[in-house]
Amino acid sequence: MVIAFIAPFEQIRIKAQSIIDTSNYPAKAFEGDLHQGVKAARQAMENGAKIIISRGGTARMIRRELNVEVIEVEASVQRTLAYIHKETDENTRIAVAGYAPLINLVEPICTILSRTYRCFELREKLSFQERMDNLVTWKPDVVIGDAVAYQWVKSKGLNAYLIESSMETIVDAFERAMLVYKNLNRYIHAEQKLSTVLDCTRDGAVLVNRQGRIEEINRQGCEILAHSRDKILGTAIADFFVSSELDRAFQKGKDARNMIVPYRGDTLALDHISISSNDFNDNSSVVLFQPVQKIQDTGNVIRKKLTESGFYAKYSFSSIRYKCQKMKRLVEMAEQYSKTTCNIMIVGETGTGKELFAQSIHNAGQLAQGPFVAVNCAALPGNLLESELFGYAPGAFTGASKSGKIGLFELAHEGTLFLDELTEMDVFLQAKLLRALQTGEIMRIGDNKVVPIKVRIIATTNKIPQEEIHHRRLRADLFYRLNVLDLNIPPLREREGDAELLFLNFLEKTCVQRKVSTPHVPTRVLKQLQHYSWPGNVRELENFAEKYATLQSLPDLEVPQLAPAPLLTEPDMDFDTDEKSLDEIIAAKVNKIYRLENGNITKTAQRLAIDRNTVKRWLVKSEKGDKAARMSGH
Repeated sequence: MVIAFIAPFEQIRIKAQSIIDTSNYPAKAFEGDLHQGVKAARQAMENGAKIIISRGGTARMIRRELNVEVIEVEASVQRTLAYIHKETDENTRIAVAGYAPLINLVEPICTILSRTYRCFELREKLSFQERMDNLVTWKPDVVIGDAVAYQWVKSKGLNAYLIESSMETIVDAFERAMLVYKNLNRYIHAEQKLSTVLDCTRDGAVLVNRQGRIEEINRQGCEILAHSRDKILGTAIADFFVSSELDRAFQKGKDARNMIVPYRGDTLALDHISISSNDFNDNSSVVLFQPVQKIQDTGNVIRKKLTESGFYAKYSFSSIRYKCQKMKRLVEMAEQYSKTTCNIMIVGETGTGKELFAQSIHNAGQLAQGPFVAVNCAALPGNLLESELFGYAPGAFTGASKSGKIGLFELAHEGTLFLDELTEMDVFLQAKLLRALQTGEIMRIGDNKVVPIKVRIIATTNKIPQEEIHHRRLRADLFYRLNVLDLNIPPLREREGDAELLFLNFLEKTCVQRKVSTPHVPTRVLKQLQHYSWPGNVRELENFAEKYATLQSLPDLEVPQLAPAPLLTEPDMDFDTDEKSLDEIIAAKVNKIYRLENGNITKTAQRLAIDRNTVKRWLVKSEKGDKAARMSGH
């Protein structure tokens, strides 16, 4: 049963039930006039009825007593018109008695047909007797009324006509009820879906009316507040959350985010969202809340999954191969560094293995379970690097993702952020980086929300930090903030015996990957490895091993054919080396190749098998040497 038809008298109940039986409406008909009708309606609703149909005074009383909407069965206009036209004339005194809907129906008909009539509208129970007494005093020839008036008039022996509802008007009432039922179903289903969505969120959510009372709450909200839904509904939001910031947002109807509120020894993060309405008095708010610790735990889980998807360190100290005592001492220092979470500055030429040390320190320490996030500061322009490091809010700038982006700082939370080639970072961005390190907080671009971070920084550079500070390419305050612990990785040419060890190791690894046997390496080749300067360091040596594995099968292979670019330290007959230092000779050589390559630094670096920064450094020294020579000439 979805629809309950409350009939004021037997005849209309019989009609309604016959319509239900023939049309299969999900309904049931009950008989009850006025208070008995209210009782029948209440019982039907307790048994699952969603919609009530009735008529006249009974419908009005049900609506008032039960505070529900009632679909009223309209009186039959055709029958009423036919009765007045055929059974009365201009001299007939007609009394119209009933509630407003009946009066509104009969009065226009009497007026059109020029009948003599008077209306006795029933408004309240207390005036019923007075109205009926006035009706009797007027001495009507006939009383046209609804069930209440009809029964009273008949009991007094007066002539009366009962305005009934036709089958058509009853069917019309059922059809209207079914339309309401379908719309109600859609609303209920939408409400159920919304409730399911709210129950699936991690946040507690409450709907608060303009009086500050809680009208609705989801399942998570009940769990966080540790109260049942019935106990929470109707209570004041202030009974749970004491916050002046929340009070101001609620009073002004403004949104407020990331409020921190204590609750029963816990700390909750709150968002207040105002819901606008055309009717100011109907404005309401949604308050979302969640324990701060739960947010942090969720963040850690997400970061762990991101770590599993690529933000991890794959090298350990066992990956570092060496023979010389200098490297042994360096590894021992790095192992001690790994026991702390202090920031570390690693200095070394290109290709010396700075990231290898950084990953090893991360994996050996207490942050090993956290992410290892690496970024090359020289690979990205300043603005792009800033957005990568700090992230950005939705729509922060043209081309920004509509959902925003999480920055590398946040991804590295409770782990290590590896900043390679730090000295290539824009000075402005260095200031922002320093601020993040000092406060332990970052703010996404275009956002006003502060995000706490817990990150250990390992930074590297292939330049001399003090020189970069002198030339204002590196902020001194940032350097000292990062240089809590430091490592200076020696170049390969200073690692006695390591070139041979590493070459054989790289050669064996390459051959295993290619599934070929490892060739024998002549002693003369190993000796030449020791005397080469290796400007590209271990990276260059690894490339040379691959080249050797590729070409070693050629007959009468001469090692010089395999050697990389000529050593910068080799004498050059184009230069007068008398009374010149080694640095002056190298600088002049680089300058010459630079001119031969038409001022192209990249091609100069490729030809000399060194990196671009090294080329720039030697060109600066060459320029200084030329200037000094000109001044001495004067």
